[in-house]
Order: sequence, then structure tokens, then C-alpha cells
Amino acid sequence: MKTRNYFLIIPSVLCLLFLQNYSYAQTCQSCHSTEASLWSSSKHANSQNDVASELSTNWIGQTPDSVIVGSQAEDCISCHSPRAVTVKGGMTETQAMGYFFSTTNGKYTDTTKAINTSDWPNVACETCHESDMKTFGAFNSKTGSYDAVKTANDLCGNCHGTVRHPDTDHRIYDAWLSSKHGHKGQDDVAGELAGSHSGETPSNVIAGEDCIACHAPTSVTLNGGMTEAQALGNFFSTSNGTFTSSTSPADTVDYPNVSCIACHNPHDPDTLSYFNSSTKSYQVMSSSDQLCGQCHGNLRFPDTDHLSYNINSGTGGKGVPDITSMSGTKCIDCHMYNTSVDGSNSAMYRGHTWSVFVKEPDGSVDASCTKCHSAMSADSSMALVQQWKNNFQTLDSIANAKVTAAANHLKTSSDSSYFEEAQFNMTYAESDESGGVHNHLYSAALLNDAISKADLIVTGIPTKDLNHPVAFNLSQNYPNPFNPSTKINFTIPHSGNVTLKVYDMLGREVATLINGYKSEGNYSVDFNENITTKGLSSGVYIYQLKEDKFIQTRKMLMIK
Repeated sequence: MKTRNYFLIIPSVLCLLFLQNYSYAQTCQSCHSTEASLWSSSKHANSQNDVASELSTNWIGQTPDSVIVGSQAEDCISCHSPRAVTVKGGMTETQAMGYFFSTTNGKYTDTTKAINTSDWPNVACETCHESDMKTFGAFNSKTGSYDAVKTANDLCGNCHGTVRHPDTDHRIYDAWLSSKHGHKGQDDVAGELAGSHSGETPSNVIAGEDCIACHAPTSVTLNGGMTEAQALGNFFSTSNGTFTSSTSPADTVDYPNVSCIACHNPHDPDTLSYFNSSTKSYQVMSSSDQLCGQCHGNLRFPDTDHLSYNINSGTGGKGVPDITSMSGTKCIDCHMYNTSVDGSNSAMYRGHTWSVFVKEPDGSVDASCTKCHSAMSADSSMALVQQWKNNFQTLDSIANAKVTAAANHLKTSSDSSYFEEAQFNMTYAESDESGGVHNHLYSAALLNDAISKADLIVTGIPTKDLNHPVAFNLSQNYPNPFNPSTKINFTIPHSGNVTLKVYDMLGREVATLINGYKSEGNYSVDFNENITTKGLSSGVYIYQLKEDKFIQTRKMLMIK
């Protein structure tokens, strides 16, 4: 794994020098060669061609003035190269648009291209660093001065959010603010410190759980630089140097949360990087999953109880076969889905809410599930997710009761066979923290294993053979809506006579899919309108699973 050093506090020596051709990286590289080199290969160092492409595609027939102050103005200069207004003794944003991009008779055409490229400053060092190079500031191309910012996040939000331009369609910063990465993280840590670390010093906590490393790694760069323990003591109240039951957030203004620059090296933002608060350097990641797994898995901290990354891989259970339910699917495929529909929140947020479901301005909802499962709707996706959560909650409640009973039994028995595995698998399933959504089959297998082994300890007889179901379950059909076929999965915990029938909304039976004796296990049945029954119209149908006293029904939608 490659490590890159990064310094947020930049000395002013030599950085105050200006070159007439505005090659700021060449100026700064005298002292900051690593940062300048990274910047030179990033998008921040090649912003003129992007603007030229936009002008020649979407602004044909428009004047430079229209781009800057027109009714549909985008003001390309303010974000793509704000210091362009300082070129050639100074100019307005409109003049800069005309100087750096070709026009015909004063208007942009489909042949508009970048010109005077040697003078174009790009998004250079002095765009984000004030003249002393020690202070963050956003250079404002309208005023020719710096706008103060509280944190690096607010700095990024000037162009990657609505901080400066309320009507922009670049809203990554706003999405981040609405996510757990962007808020409530400090409250969560404070609650943990007050609840589980009362009486401990910041150094004690860092040696154990190291909250800073994942909840606010870039906090160590503040106040001139500090250690993780110092950061923990700075941002959370203590009494006589120790945390107490009344510990609460402190300095909430400067607390960076999981900031933009926790995952993006600002000098090389397009390379996946993890900021290590212990070494105060960036580690380049080989994949997005590896980046997520630093904090949502055990890639950095082997003893962590945040194991979504591990559960998703479907490995690590004790005595439970590996299960990979969505092979090849990455964390970001579900949590950073972008519909790319112009004007949609999904496109403007670019996945930075990290939510599987994104509410659009018109009240509709986009679901990342539909990216791979085109037959699914947002509603059916939400129903399936909720079903998985309900199933997991039921199994987890049973597992907790069974494992507790096993622990009590062992107080009067020396036979501890299987207890460690039962407890481990139950805790492992719970550590996913998605409520059983990440790799649902594997999570259920872990809990079923824990239940069976706990029963074996108490009674000497497992409830089921390991990994067999312990409860009835009728799954939502998939795909839904469907045309003409769909799949229905169900599980039964013991042998018996089972029926699975389909009815219309008037209660009339339209198909019998199962009618007979079935052994315990997992089953999958295809319902094909063209084969099972014919002549059905579009609409809602009900399918019902019945065994003795157990009855469960669900709805499905056929669209022709």
C-alpha cells in the first residue's frame, strides 16, 4: 500500500512568489514538490478543457456575458479558475470568459475551444490557500478577494455544493451534510465516551477504540496539528482529564466529521485515498471497497465491531459456510448510485448521501437496486429491504434469547462446546449494523447457526441441522412488477403439507404453485403467467403460503 505525505499547514516561504504565467504549482513545488506533482495530474490542474467542452455543447450562440450573468448563468470562472480575473493586470469574469475561450462574432459556437492556455490558472494553489498559504480561503472571482471558510469542507462546498451558488447542480457538499458522514458523528462519539469510557483518559480511549481514526481523522490537522488523543480531548468535554457520564461534544464549529479530505487527498482528489490520523498521511487505496473497509470493516482495526465490509464478503463465520450473495457488487454500487438524470437529486448528489434510496424534488424516490434489477421499482426495493430487516430482527431476537440461555446453562455445566462459536456468529451478524440487509443470506445463516448451537448446549439436541431455517418465511417475489414471470422464495422450518396459491384481488384462485408434502428447507418457485395460467390482466395479485396454522400472504404486480 502506497503512502503519501500531506501537510495542511503550508509554510509561506517562497509560496508568496508569483510567476507571470500563473503556473502556481511550479512556484510552490520548490518547497512542496510532492503536493505540486499530485496536483499537476489532477482535474484541478486541467479545468480549461472541461469548460471549453461545456461551452461548445450547451452555450452555442450565447455570449460570455450570458454565461456569467444571464438568466441561466453558470459562472464557469468562479469555480473552474477563479484567479483568471487576476491575469493581465486584472479583468472581469465576463472578460475572462472571452479571453480564455474562442468565440465567433462574440458568441460561442460548436467549435469553441480553449485559448491563451499558458495564462489559464486552473484551480491552483492560491485558489484555496490565502496569500500567507497557512489559511484556507475561497478566492472569489467577483470580488477579487478571499471568502473566509470555517473548515476544509466549507471550502470544497463553494464549488462542490451550494455555499456560493444556491442554484448550482453540483451538490455533493449538500448531500454530505445530510449524511451521517457530515453530521451527528460528534454526538455519536460523545454518547459512546459517556456510556462506555467514563473514567478513561483520551489516551486510554485512543489505545483501545481510536474514535478519531474513523469519526474525524482530519481533526489532527487542526490547531497547528495535534495527536489523536489531543484531538479527542479537544472535541469532547472531560473532567480532570477524564471522560465522564456527562461528557458532551466540545468545539462543534471546528469538528470536521468524516470530511471531504478524509477520503480525497485535496491535491489529488480523484485518487481513492484514506487519511490516516495516526501517521497524518494519505494511503492510496486499490479499490473503493478497500477504502470503505478501513472504517466499515477490519482492514485497519482487526478487533473492530463495525464489520459491514466483512459481512458483505460472506466470510469469517465459525463453522458457517461462506456465502457471497452479490458477487462483484461493490459498496458504492448500492450506496453511491447515480441515475445520471439531469436535474435529479441523485445526479446532483453523486451518491454522497450514501443512501440506497434518494428522494427527488418531485417526491419520487430513486433506488440503487434498480441499477442491476431493472424489473424492480423503488417501492418493491424498499419493501424487500424492510422484509430483510424484519426477518433479521426476528432471528436476532431468537438468537439472543438462546445464547443467553446457553450462557446461564454453562453456569452449572462445564460443557462449553459450541458456545464460543454461537456467541461469535451472533455478534458477527449484529456487527454488520445494516439490520441484515448486507448479504442477508449470510447474516441469516450466522444467526441460525448461533441458535442451533445454543440449543445444542442446553438440550444436547440442535433445533435444526446447522444452517437450516428456524422460522417460516415467504419472501417478496422478484422481479416485482413482472411480465410475464417472477420468482417466489419461501422457507419452512419443519416437514408438512404446504400450499402456495395465487389469487386475484377479488379472492378468486388463479394458480396453485405448491400443493403437497414438503420437507424443511428453502424453496424457490417460478410463476409464469404464460405457463401457469393464461389470460391474466395487468394488476395486483396475492400469493399465499399455508402450512397447518401458518399463513402468510404478499402482493405482487403484473404489468403488460
